[in-house]
Amino acid sequence: MLQGWLASFLLGFAVVIMSPAVASKEMAKEEVDYWLNSEQVKLKVSEFIRLVEKDDIDSLKFSINRLALPQQEVARFLLLKNIEQHDIILTSKMAIFVRGQQSLPPTYTVLERGEGYEFSVPAFNYPAISSRLIKQWQNDQKTLDFILLTESGQLNLREWLSEGSDYDNQNRESVLVNEFDSLSPKGSDFLIGQLTNTKVTEWLPSTRVLVRMAQVSEDEQLYQLLWKMRADHNSQSELERLAALETPFSQQQIMLAAMNPSLKNQALSELAQINPLPDEVKQFLVSRMTTSDDASFVAQQLAQYGHSGWVRDVVSTNSDVKENLILRALSN
Repeated sequence: MLQGWLASFLLGFAVVIMSPAVASKEMAKEEVDYWLNSEQVKLKVSEFIRLVEKDDIDSLKFSINRLALPQQEVARFLLLKNIEQHDIILTSKMAIFVRGQQSLPPTYTVLERGEGYEFSVPAFNYPAISSRLIKQWQNDQKTLDFILLTESGQLNLREWLSEGSDYDNQNRESVLVNEFDSLSPKGSDFLIGQLTNTKVTEWLPSTRVLVRMAQVSEDEQLYQLLWKMRADHNSQSELERLAALETPFSQQQIMLAAMNPSLKNQALSELAQINPLPDEVKQFLVSRMTTSDDASFVAQQLAQYGHSGWVRDVVSTNSDVKENLILRALSN
């Protein structure tokens, strides 16, 4: 008897454990559309938005919980959708409320059908919106922390970009790249100084970070550091951007970039495309045509971009250039 009672108890307990906490209810698409367009629900959501703006979370929770289903789920969905679409900034209290919506399982589902498949999805998927909002809020908090620490002179750039996982570091890099131009001159100078005010460079951020800092500040020392680093797509893209500017500063940086063996050909090619050629650029290209390593390539690039006449004039008036290499390049 005892064994039979125990077996029955365990079976019943297993059924309870295995049963879902909330039984889902399927809803037709037409009914979903009806509720999403319900003026009564929209009116309630407008009231909830005002509570959000007042940061009155207790009243908001109470008001939502008073609604019957399915209005309650529709209201949760439309409220979070409204917050997301209008980029409403979440306070700490509101973030806690929004995060709480992720743990509330939706009751209603709708059947999605396609060619050879069908599956149920939440009719009012407020947990998904909640997840996106919290992710954005966390990113906003990281951005705010970065700005406040920088402007107060407390951010150690090396530690901030190095501690934690690779994923964390990539996220911090993104924050710096996206927000560097929003810093005050004092804040940006504080970060730049951590890279340039050292006698020995023991550490540098990635080229992605260095490029952005150099772009915004136009700091010559930052560019010098960039051109000394191993070239990659970030530094190559920066060369292209500088070439498009066609300013004396940008052209000076391209000439300096040519000192990097991995960037040399790209830099020389960008300079050869300038028309008309500024005197400073001409002098630089002439100096390159005095070396056996570069004479042919520079002459070829200049000829390709319409400067062959000038190159021939240089050959006839400057005995230091590699005449044979240059003329051979022009004849090809």
